[in-house]
Amino acid sequence: MGVSYSDIIERMRWAGKLKNDSAVAKVLGVTPQALSNYKKRGEIPTDLVLRFANIYGLSVDWLLTGEGQMYRTGLAYVDETKRAEPGVGEATAPYGKEAPRLPDLASLSPDEIIYVGKLLKILRGQNKTAIYAVKWSMDALLNVTEMAEKQEKVAPQGE
Repeated sequence: MGVSYSDIIERMRWAGKLKNDSAVAKVLGVTPQALSNYKKRGEIPTDLVLRFANIYGLSVDWLLTGEGQMYRTGLAYVDETKRAEPGVGEATAPYGKEAPRLPDLASLSPDEIIYVGKLLKILRGQNKTAIYAVKWSMDALLNVTEMAEKQEKVAPQGE
């Protein structure tokens, strides 16, 4: 039984709710041309498949074959030291740019997941004003939080 790499990339698009192959390439940290070449040659580096599965919590078996459960039910089989996450390693950042390290999604509470989903809905939407407002607000909140943490380190409360 051969593996259809075009099917794997199509499952990646579907599972990640990505609009096109360029969006898949961006998530994988490769250029759209590189992804197109993988498709044409009928091969894709294993680390890219593992990275995508890890980012979206997908079963590697499902990603490769389209059979079985789509999402991983447990993380016991994942080797944390070799986990492919955005921002780790040389080729993980989109188009050679350094990407920020993202938190492990498994550590998020249900409420946090809901709000991350709501933020993504806004950020992926068409309303540019709302997108800029959310980005500006998040940056402002982060700056205030970081300043408060620095002040707390300098002069802990209660002293």
